[in-house]
Amino acid sequence: MTPVHIETMRLEDLDAVLDLQAQVYEADILEDEAFYTNRLALAATSCWVARAENAKVCGYLISYPWDTGLPPALNARLEGLPPAADTWFLHDCAVAPYMAGRGVASGLLKFGRQWAQLAGMRRAALVSLGHARAYWLRHGFEPVQVQPGSTVEAKLAGYGAGASWMTQAL
Repeated sequence: MTPVHIETMRLEDLDAVLDLQAQVYEADILEDEAFYTNRLALAATSCWVARAENAKVCGYLISYPWDTGLPPALNARLEGLPPAADTWFLHDCAVAPYMAGRGVASGLLKFGRQWAQLAGMRRAALVSLGHARAYWLRHGFEPVQVQPGSTVEAKLAGYGAGASWMTQAL
């Protein structure tokens, strides 16, 4: 595991976060700066960046309190967070390709899980992209059975082929 420093994401980090996002995701699922600004406005204490020894952003995790309802749509602005949130929603976690396999994502997840437990969250949830499903399974997430033709299935389609809704007890 390569040592990194994890800290709260700031507005000044958004250029680096957007650049990193473009390095690891397909163009059709990229989220814009307004999305990140919105999440920081709503949940700044649960959005983090990982910095390598050179202080460069090499990973990030966007997360926030949520409820057990539907996952938020991709790149959608939220007017607020659910008042009775008991779920830690991991919206986006990305690591720079040059840091892949060095424990950056695991470090962000461990840091975030500690935050979620201290915040009283009882479960974690995320939408896994098709290629990342095995990764999330290794980290204890289980897929939720989604009914064909349901609203959840329609939302998952926006995340690309093979996307799945996954949860984990905290």
